[in-house]
Amino acid sequence: MVVRKRPKSLRQGFSLIELMIVVAIIGILAGLAVPRFQSFQAKARQSEAKTNLAHMYTLEQSYYGDNEKFAVVAKTGGGVLGAAGDCTATNVIGFRVTPCNKSRYAYTATTANSDTEFTGNAKSGAGVIVAGCASFTDEWAIDHDRNMSAVVDAVTSCN
Repeated sequence: MVVRKRPKSLRQGFSLIELMIVVAIIGILAGLAVPRFQSFQAKARQSEAKTNLAHMYTLEQSYYGDNEKFAVVAKTGGGVLGAAGDCTATNVIGFRVTPCNKSRYAYTATTANSDTEFTGNAKSGAGVIVAGCASFTDEWAIDHDRNMSAVVDAVTSCN
């Protein structure tokens, strides 16, 4: 029996070297993409706090217009933290986090200067916003002048 070699133009498939090169390229690309993706996820999670604090500001301003003072808001939200505030109670400004058991942040509002100033806070548990970063909480604040700031920014602190 005579074994004939096929011409190169008729051979099919890839060599092992070619497959290993492709796997190595995919591994390098994945190694670069995964940290960026986690950073984008963390920034998206932070938008929960920023949106809810902006809503709290609007409710506080409305309350101030009616009562000429700002209101204190007891802890609400934070169900992911394991120590959720009371989400069923209605506070005087009507601020609620829904669904409470999925909130990544706990929200409070305090007053100062004879109730003519307020500060709203949103605080996450450690490791909730940036996966694998259990050292930092993520905390944001807004005041009566609508100045929003990061008290502790877990995204920049963990990188």
